[in-house]
Amino acid sequence: MRLILAKGTSPWATILRTEHGEPAYKTEVTDSSSSGGDTTTVYKIPLGQGVRVEPDQASITGVSNLTIFELATVKMRVLHSDEYTINGRSIKTDSFYKKEGLEGWFGYGRDRVWTGPDGVRYRWKIKDTKPELYLNDGDKRLVTKFHREHSGFFSEACPASLEFFGQLTQDLVDMIVLTFVHLEKKRAEYEKAGTEAAAESLGSLA
Repeated sequence: MRLILAKGTSPWATILRTEHGEPAYKTEVTDSSSSGGDTTTVYKIPLGQGVRVEPDQASITGVSNLTIFELATVKMRVLHSDEYTINGRSIKTDSFYKKEGLEGWFGYGRDRVWTGPDGVRYRWKIKDTKPELYLNDGDKRLVTKFHREHSGFFSEACPASLEFFGQLTQDLVDMIVLTFVHLEKKRAEYEKAGTEAAAESLGSLA
């Protein structure tokens, strides 16, 4: 199974569609703060409603008779742990995840281990550019892999997508999408901070 992001979009502001073009999830930054405390909302769109979206369509505004509901929100914080709100229940991400592995840039490059709704432990391997999700056991089976968008200059053009392997429950897919969106938003914030810090350092040498 594969969920495909709208062309040219980020995981936290897009529509994820099936390979048949049906919208399955919608994400958007619903509360932006200059202090860095953005809130990203993940919406779920039940399949089988007869709706199709275009490859570059990142909004469902104007689509009538479409059932959509809030799956979860992610509150990004600067000085404290980020926070999920799922079915009205708030969960601090520093208690949801366990960090394992070697330190990466700004301490963000460590893997994130968490327990799925099926009681199984999973590990997001953050990596340098694209995360992969594995079973956190001796088997270490690949569960989900993120493919970044390719323009086709050096390789065949393809949209960004989340690829799922094996038989997964819908509840687990929901949590995979939520955690993926959050960790990629986190990555983007750290990359931005690192770029700005490097620019300031170069500026001081000028």
